[in-house]
This record gives sequence, structure tokens and C-alpha cells, in this order.
Amino acid sequence: MREIEVKDNPLGIKVYAVGEPDIDHMTEEEYNLFASSLAMRINDYFTKQKEENDAV
Repeated sequence: MREIEVKDNPLGIKVYAVGEPDIDHMTEEEYNLFASSLAMRINDYFTKQKEENDAV
């Protein structure tokens, strides 16, 4: 497993992949799965942040 470094990463999310993903050569199905997984993680992050802020 390898960590993929993202240049603009204000959330500090670490992305790991087996091998090195080549987004330019992904099938549409693979790209949609990749994008939706990332969107889900970002949504979870913001939901957790909101819950923590509401608890204060």
C-alpha cells in the first residue's frame, strides 16, 4: 500500500492505494467509485466536525 500525496489538501486527508492509481486511464466505473468514495470520506469529515462544534 502506498500513500498518495495530494498537493492541495486543506483537510489533511491521507489517501492510500495499492500500487499507483492512474486516474487518466481508469474506466468510468472505476473513476466513479474512486470519486464517490472520496466524497463520502469528505462528507463524513464535515459531519463529524459539525457534531463536535455543536457539542461545544
